[in-house]
Order: sequence, then C-alpha cells, then structure tokens
Amino acid sequence: MVSPLRALADECRSKWGEEILVVTPEEWLFNQQKKSIVIFDEYHLYYYWGDHFRPLMWEVFYELSAQADVVILLSATISKVMKDEIFIFKNSFDEIYWCDYGNQQLKFSPQRYLVAPSRNWLSNFINLGPRGSGVNLIFCAFRQEVNFWEDKLTSQGFKVWSCVGGEAGEMSKKMASLILPDFIVATSVLSHGVNLPPISCIYFLYPLKNIDFWIQMIARGGRQGEDYEVFALERPYGIKWSFYLNFLAIVILSLKMNFIFQWREIRQWIFKE
Repeated sequence: MVSPLRALADECRSKWGEEILVVTPEEWLFNQQKKSIVIFDEYHLYYYWGDHFRPLMWEVFYELSAQADVVILLSATISKVMKDEIFIFKNSFDEIYWCDYGNQQLKFSPQRYLVAPSRNWLSNFINLGPRGSGVNLIFCAFRQEVNFWEDKLTSQGFKVWSCVGGEAGEMSKKMASLILPDFIVATSVLSHGVNLPPISCIYFLYPLKNIDFWIQMIARGGRQGEDYEVFALERPYGIKWSFYLNFLAIVILSLKMNFIFQWREIRQWIFKE
C-alpha cells in the first residue's frame, strides 16, 4: 500500500507488521519492490497534491500502476472529475478499481453551518473563545497562519495544539493526552489520517477549492456522533442551508460579539483606573 501520509503509513505498519508493504511515495523510491497488487490510499491527495505540491506522487503512481497486475484506489471522497480521470487510466492499465467509502456524503452533518460575512468577522468571533464542550478546530491555509493563531490564542490563556505538514505523527501521539486543548489549529493535513477527539466547532479561515477537501475537513466533526457547528467563508456543498436563517444568526452573533468586546474594554478601563 502506498500512502501519501507518513502518520497513516506508520500506523498501518505498526498494525500489520511485514504482512503488507506500506510505504509513502518517497519511501517507495528507495524500496523498488515489485508487487502484483498495489493499493493507493487517500487517492484524492494524489489528484490534488500531485499536480503542484508533491509532483513525485504522480510519478510513483504511474510507475507502480504500470508494473502491477491490479491497482486499487481508496478514498472517502472521489468526485466526478476524478472518476472521469480514472476512466482514462483504465484505458492504459489492465486492472484498476476504486473504492469510494463516502460517496460524497457526510455521515454526520453539522448542527449549524454559518457563512461568515468576512474573514475579519470570523477572526473576531474566534477571539471570543472556544464554543461547545469539545475541541474547537481551526483550519488555516498556511503554516505562518497556524503559528499566528497558536501564539495569539495561547497568549489569551487558551490551551492550543497545532499541526502542519510533517507533524501529523506527533499529533497522533498527543491524542493520548488526558487533558485536551481548547483549540487545535492546523493546515489541511489534519483532515486526513489522524483520529481527533470530539470536535464541537470547526472554523475555515479560507475558502476551499473543491468538494473533496471540504468533505474531508467537515467530516472531522461528528465522528463520534456528537453535535458540532461550522463557521466558513463559503456556502456548503449539499447541506441544507438558508440564507435568511444564516443572516439572522450572523446579526445576533455580531450583537453578542460587540457587547462582549465593549464589556472587556470597560473592565480593562476600570482595572487601570
């Protein structure tokens, strides 16, 4: 099996031992073992990351697919555009199959999905503190943004964990902690291959480019059947959503936000006096 996620590959190796060869695309280059059956896990990442982020993934995919008798593609999100490309592959290789676990559907939809009017509004709302009884998960586009929010929320007295590319394995070890954080701040790497604690709120600080990543990231909530809510900058894919209810909720939350900020300023002024 070839996994684009090192943390997931390490987890599979610890479970299966030597029964199944599990490698990342980069590790396979130093292995070069020929296998009759090759499984590509999290295939959607080959499609999206292979084009620009990690082009080596496509090279490994084509080379192994040409050698193997049977190729199996695994993913919880295979959109139509990827299925069309898979049919192109089928014309080049003898036996290629895909297993679509999710069929582009969320197992547990959020209790509430709110589209924020602006990124600034969303940032101010996060500053109010964590929502719900579970962990609040913040998805950022870049490492620098993860570092910014980790420092900002930590300075406010919140317990914060962060995760960027290459740190998913360390995050998996943190999950054994008895004391969970108020916030987890991460890039999209945390939407694959890491089992998270119950999530009560998910924030998206950037608009997503495709439904596959959106489903993977939204699905971090509700994995144990718990209620969760989502704050994003774009309308949801395939979830019931009302513009009027969203507008009303945003107005109410904005009034609450202004009241809290004003009260904080009053308390600071009194304290200084």
